[in-house]
Amino acid sequence: MLSVTVEDIKKIGQVKEMLTDCSTEAAIDNVFNQFSITDLPVKTMLLRQSMQVQEVFGSPGDESLSDEDIYREELEFFLDGKWRDLV
Repeated sequence: MLSVTVEDIKKIGQVKEMLTDCSTEAAIDNVFNQFSITDLPVKTMLLRQSMQVQEVFGSPGDESLSDEDIYREELEFFLDGKWRDLV
């Protein structure tokens, strides 16, 4: 079973808060580097949580997307900033 500590929860909160203030890819990369986050699915999850995305619906053909493709798509949406109007 996966064990999550209070420190892990604090770290996630800090990352999400810092990401919310980012408006460039370099700034986002700096946040991930600061916390030594290199796993693309984790980066994608944190971007989605920062945007308060509850659920992601795929489209036909999504099965063939790589982790990097999915991350890049989410990053583009994050940097677009329109999600901020909904939060």
